[in-house]
Order: sequence, then structure tokens, then C-alpha cells
Amino acid sequence: MIMKTTALALLASLSAATAQDSCFAGSNIRVTVEEGTCSGEEFLEGLQVAIDNRRRCDSDAETEIKVITGQRDLDKALAEVDRLCADYYQSSIDNFKDAGYPIKASDDELKIKEFYDGNTDANWQRETNDGDYNLEDNFSRIDSYYEASQNKAVEYPDYIENFEECEYRAAYCCWVQDRQAGDNNGNCAKRYDTNCVDADPGDNTDLCYVDMEKAPTSARVAGGYAIFPDDNEGDAHCHGFAWGNDAGLDDVFKGNNLFYVAMYDHLYQRGYVRSVPGAPMCACAEQMPVVSRADCTELDITQTVRYNWINRGFSVSTRNVNVEYNACNGANNNNNDLEAYYERLVDEGRAAEEELKALQKQLVGDCDDPIEELLSDL
Repeated sequence: MIMKTTALALLASLSAATAQDSCFAGSNIRVTVEEGTCSGEEFLEGLQVAIDNRRRCDSDAETEIKVITGQRDLDKALAEVDRLCADYYQSSIDNFKDAGYPIKASDDELKIKEFYDGNTDANWQRETNDGDYNLEDNFSRIDSYYEASQNKAVEYPDYIENFEECEYRAAYCCWVQDRQAGDNNGNCAKRYDTNCVDADPGDNTDLCYVDMEKAPTSARVAGGYAIFPDDNEGDAHCHGFAWGNDAGLDDVFKGNNLFYVAMYDHLYQRGYVRSVPGAPMCACAEQMPVVSRADCTELDITQTVRYNWINRGFSVSTRNVNVEYNACNGANNNNNDLEAYYERLVDEGRAAEEELKALQKQLVGDCDDPIEELLSDL
């Protein structure tokens, strides 16, 4: 599928000598990169391939990218392409719906922040014996949106406090209830009125404590703590995602990951709902409950990127976009684990060791020491 192209004409202010050295200054070219990102470095590599395939061209990729972008400095030329790519991706996102759309469109009374805080009918209703409040019927828009999200970038809802500024580029959700039977997840069962009252999700974590001051608008109090000692909190399920510091595709498509984790996989497919008391249901990691661990989803994104230099105007476009949602491959073969995936980002140079340590204050492994430390400071 070809996404709408946002073109930016760049007027080249080059010396006659530089233009004369160029093979492409007076011609139209298209550089196509299969399964690539959109970036200055990638375009530079593509230009070199185009030069190698062109007869009687004594130029080099650095000269050509400066000609095309109208920049005399290579770093500025690369930055100009990066900026154009960022503008293109943002335009594509703006032309689609944000990660709250399936919920907001299903009922005008449902507000996106309220949903991510664990409220609204999506979280508090459960199906009746007569079939009322059925997730598949009431939220069928989530299913159709999931299909669209496999081909388009979804806006990340950083317009609400839950996701306004994720300090170390990680977010997760925690659920404490199951509202759907027959999906092999959680212990909600038919008949609903007797076997799905206060039903639990599949347990994959231990809750340690909630510091309500970290998310006061979600907690609806300025501060306070909810502490869960001795593993007596009941079943809970946490799942999240993270992205690198290099403006890569996992950053561009992080709204897709949030939609998939919060709405499609856990609400629509599994029926997991409601937040840990005093905490958001989904938010940046630093706002969430301190827990032992969280599952993790990463994106496998492929696309074809086209860089077009036509009539002295430079533009980018993408086509054949495909987004797959997979369990994270973490460091040391520790998969489907948010902390291990973040450690992999550190190993790849896409996150800092200090950021991993900050995340490890939220995903603590064992609750005993963090709870003891909290109580000693109160």
C-alpha cells in the first residue's frame, strides 16, 4: 500500500564547481531501499549503490547528497534528510487515527485517559448471561483497527499525562481483572453472573507497591501508597514495550505497540481490565506500580522507502508497510520480558545503562527489598 507522500522542495544553493562534479544534479533519480528505514545514512548508502550502477560517474555519495539537499556540509545534509523523514512520518501519522480511536469511537462517553486509567465501561462492565456487554460486539472497531495498524503508523497519545513524557522510553500496563470467558486467558467463565464475578487475569508478576504521587491524576489523590507484602495481592498481569533512542521505526510506530498491548491483545482478545488500585492501568513506566516483572511485545516492521529527486525537488515516501507484533527477544535469551528487552537495547547502543537502572527500579525482580526500603523511608 502506497502511503501519501509529503514532498519538500529543497532549493540547492551550490557552487558551480560542486554542481559540475555531480552526476545527478541535472537529472531525475529514485533511490529505492527494500526493508529499510528512512534516514540520511540510509539514503547515503543508496546513493552510493546508484553511483556504482551508473556508467561514467566519477562522483561519490557525499557529493550527491549535498547537491540534493542543498547543503555544503555532510552532517547538515544527513540531518536534512532525517528531518524530511521525520516530517513524512508525522504527516502519515496525522492522516490516520490515534491509539485511542477504537475506544472513543465505540461510545462517545468513553474518554481515552479514563480508559488508560482503568475506568469507563470498557473496564467495569462484564458480559451478562444474556449476552449484553459482549466485547466482540461492543468493541468490534478494535478488530478492524488492528488490521489497519498492520499497515499504518498509529499516533502515540502523548497528549494525555499517562504518556506525555516517558523518561526512559518504556511503558507498560497492569491488569487485575478478567471480563471475558472462553479465550484460554484468565479465569472468567460462563455462566457470567456466577463464574465471572471478580475474575482474575493470568498471573505473570508480583505487585510490590504503588506510589500514588507518581500519577496523581490517575490515582485522584496527591500522594499515598498501596503496599502488597508477602505475595498476598492476588493475581495480576503486566505487559509492556520499549523503544530506542535513535528515532528508529520502533519510535515511529510506538503508538501501534500501545494499541496492540492495551486494546487488542489484552482487552479485546483476553478481556483483561482494571488497574492496580491507586495507579494507571497503562502509562509510562515511571508512573506505574513497582512490580517484579512484565511481559513484552516488540514490533517487526518492514517497508520499502523511496527517495525521489525530481525536477530539483526532493521527497520521500514509503510503500508495502507491514507491522508484525511479536514477543520480545531479550538479552541472554530471556524472551517476552520487558527488562531483558531493555537490556538488549543497551547492548545495541539504543539505550543507556543509567536508563536501564531506572527501569529496574520499577521492574525489581523480587519485592521484599524494595518494600523494606520504602517502609524504612516513610
